[in-house]
Amino acid sequence: MGTCMKPFVISMTFIVLLWQFGTAFGETPSLHPLAPPDKSSPRATIKTFLDSMNKAVDAYKSGNRNEARLLVMPAVGCLDLKKEPPALRFNIGLDSVLYLKEVLDRIELPADEDIPDATTVQKDRISRWTIPYTEITLAADKDGSPRTFLFTNDTVRKLEGFYNKVKHLPYVPGTGGGALYHEISSSAGMIVPQGFIKKLPDWTRKEIFGQAVWQWVGLFLYCLIGTAIIVFTRRCVSIALCFVDSRRSLNLNYYVGGLVLPVALIVFAGMGFRVTVSGLHIINASTYLPIAYVLTSLSYLGTVWLISAVLNRISGLIIAWGGFVRGDLDVQLIRLGFEILTVIFIIFATIDLGSRLGLPTYSLVTGLGIGGIAVALAGREALSNLIGTAMIILDRPFKLGDFIILGDGERGVVAEVGFRSTRIRTRDDILISVPNSVVANTKMINESAPISLFRIRIKVGVAYGSDLTQVERVLLRIAAQNEAVVPDPAPRVRFRNFGDSALDLELLCWIDPPELKGKITHELLWAIYEEFKNEKIEIPFPQRDVHFRQGG
Repeated sequence: MGTCMKPFVISMTFIVLLWQFGTAFGETPSLHPLAPPDKSSPRATIKTFLDSMNKAVDAYKSGNRNEARLLVMPAVGCLDLKKEPPALRFNIGLDSVLYLKEVLDRIELPADEDIPDATTVQKDRISRWTIPYTEITLAADKDGSPRTFLFTNDTVRKLEGFYNKVKHLPYVPGTGGGALYHEISSSAGMIVPQGFIKKLPDWTRKEIFGQAVWQWVGLFLYCLIGTAIIVFTRRCVSIALCFVDSRRSLNLNYYVGGLVLPVALIVFAGMGFRVTVSGLHIINASTYLPIAYVLTSLSYLGTVWLISAVLNRISGLIIAWGGFVRGDLDVQLIRLGFEILTVIFIIFATIDLGSRLGLPTYSLVTGLGIGGIAVALAGREALSNLIGTAMIILDRPFKLGDFIILGDGERGVVAEVGFRSTRIRTRDDILISVPNSVVANTKMINESAPISLFRIRIKVGVAYGSDLTQVERVLLRIAAQNEAVVPDPAPRVRFRNFGDSALDLELLCWIDPPELKGKITHELLWAIYEEFKNEKIEIPFPQRDVHFRQGG
């Protein structure tokens, strides 16, 4: 090997060894453009956070707000937000990174070599590290793979307090000069021109609960104008649909008009998030959280309302298009099925809402279970009626219009089957409401099933010596002349017994409907008496011969 080549070889060997040393023990550089931000150690996480925020602040100063929003995402990813409500994590993170950047740029950070890197973390098995003289702590994310360090959730929740303690301090030279928190929180958003804000009186810039007075006024105006728009829209849609219904009888005001309010509520809540954060820059966590809770709850309320209304209208359309009779068991079965779907959806939506708002969902479900037992015990009568309704619908012992007799003697035509009770119309035109628990658990006679015919029996006694053929002919003729007596099955006469004073016969005939049996029995008895009188057929009265015997 030549003398001139030796320095070159030695230099290359040193560079290779240095590279391998750095790769094995130092912070591994991420050369791939899609590589995730480096958070493998406290040093890497702090560097990733500060680099991301500096780039985002520069983009914001240049007027590229959308680019700034994207650049700030890696910084948000350096925070442990797992304990925060899922629906609010981004906005909490956005507010927190602004606070954290303002704090870090106002305090003296240790030198890079004094902040644990990946090598030190692995060697000393470090799982937590706190910036000296502060409570700002980074901890290893137990759920992260590979291992990552994040600013702890306890730190995130204290950032506003940290900012209030150091906001009077000057920025440390070479730090980037903060995150423009005051400028962003008090500046106009997308819906209010900045020039207009500058022209407002000074008192409108005074802060109340961390936000300027003009921001609160803007939020109030949004609620006021939004409510007015909802009411106006609902009124206009109702008028238009009523006009169409008067021409076409489509009942659109019910099927469509009733969906306007829940849809408007969802839109109002969704736009409220944009107006609050992007439009008015209400980003103070303690102020934003209550507003976000209300808007999220309104959004879920509107969604549940909309889905429930849609399911109710679908069941109505099925009943209308299917030609079902109002109040029939089939109608109740369809409505019960859709009501169950609605209840299930409401339960799952409530659980999901609690989860997104950071509420202890599982504890809530357990509490609801215990509370449900208490409610069931307190309302067992109502629950038994609901179970009775399900039994009636599934068992179908009768249908609408059937004539039934209950075990306690109540009888009448089934007028309606509700979720709590069954309504029966008696022959006296009295509507009786019987709890479904009673109907489901008592003996019941359905005189309209399996066919809507009822056989009545008319007992007749004629004198001994009467012409039975003539008697039979007269009885059958009387039955045939009555319009309520059906020809099939045909009426018949049966000789039942030799009575003490008469020959006992019985006229059997079928009538339709069954509830007319009292009236038809009266008509047949009346006609039999008149015809027997005309035909000279004797109806004997009970008599007894008494013989006196004289003693000897």
